[in-house]
Amino acid sequence: MMIITLGDPLSIAVECLVREQDLWANDPTRTVVLVGARPQWSQQTKVAFPFKEIKQWSLMHGPGLYFFDSSPDCPAVDPRQLRDEQRGQVAFDALSALRSLPPDLKSLAVLTSPIDKSVCAKAGFRFPGQTEFFEDLWGTKGIMILAGTKLRVALATNHLALRDVPGAIRSELIVRKAQLLQASLQRIFGLAKPRLAVSGLNPHCGDGGLFGDEDTRIIAPAVTEARRLGLDIVGPLPADTIFFRAYSGMFDGVLAMYHDQGLGPLKSLHFYDAINVTGGLPHLRLSPDHGPAAELYGRNEARSDSFRLALQQARHYLGW
Repeated sequence: MMIITLGDPLSIAVECLVREQDLWANDPTRTVVLVGARPQWSQQTKVAFPFKEIKQWSLMHGPGLYFFDSSPDCPAVDPRQLRDEQRGQVAFDALSALRSLPPDLKSLAVLTSPIDKSVCAKAGFRFPGQTEFFEDLWGTKGIMILAGTKLRVALATNHLALRDVPGAIRSELIVRKAQLLQASLQRIFGLAKPRLAVSGLNPHCGDGGLFGDEDTRIIAPAVTEARRLGLDIVGPLPADTIFFRAYSGMFDGVLAMYHDQGLGPLKSLHFYDAINVTGGLPHLRLSPDHGPAAELYGRNEARSDSFRLALQQARHYLGW
């Protein structure tokens, strides 16, 4: 089963999904469920889809195309007229609907459309992002992986203030994230024995202690331990060269220490053709690698490349 949450109503999600409908709407033998506010969908498209509309999961019977209306009280107005907390509530409701999914699902991919974290926080969303929501939902710690066609980057720390990163870096964290990265590259991307590289934290990996000692004191021992556990892994390597080396084909995945260290290079190289994957969870969760793009709402100018890649990856994972 593929579930697609619609995210922030003031976004390009509906536009992109309608454009890429051949990947989710045209096979009656598959089960696809869109989750969101029905007005959010109707406001943006006049295309008629053969939805079976439901308000609880137990009403699903057999394969087909379903629409789970997770915000039945959402006003049928242009989303630009909604207050921030109303927009956040709509996005939050779509995610909350997943908490009542049947626990015995065997094959599930969830594609989440982008949310605006600040407006979701106003609605009571207590997670830094959707990655952390799904870790809580499925009761296990995962790993954030941004994957382009030639560069894949995972994060040791996710949504964290830069000043808090050094204190969060621990050898056991790096070992666990390296193991999750290897397993995710195998399970989700089909790489039999991934070649991994770990970035340093400080400029020049600390330059012998001149610019910090975390690289030699914490990261290097973690890489040694990961190698002892059977991973094909090297590091720490300077962050100013590691991404070029991976992009050139030397590594299948890079474990970066913090959000912008990894995502800056990734998005510079794959701004339109990358996806966000949460590895290490019992089911696949992925999303396009961009935000809601509210400034493009209703203009029919959005690029749907990342949505298409995410849909293709979900289909590949499900064996469709």
